Amino acid sequence: MDMEIKINSLGSIHEAAKQFIAAMGDNTVFAFYGKMGAGKTTFIKAVCEELGVTDVINSPTFAIVNEYRSDETGELIY
Repeated sequence: MDMEIKINSLGSIHEAAKQFIAAMGDNTVFAFYGKMGAGKTTFIKAVCEELGVTDVINSPTFAIVNEYRSDETGELIY
């Protein structure tokens, strides 16, 4: 699945996250590509928040895997 969502301002990031979630379908694994500082972590944070995560969301740059749980559905997000 090749997807491009343009985020023109930080104020629209949650709308972009909702757009991404709506397009996920049955897919459960995604790779995000961008230069350091491009906003990947900020976008993933917005996606996690839209999925009901209330934990602190950290940059995956120096971690092997970050695990979060949705407080709404109980589902795990890696």
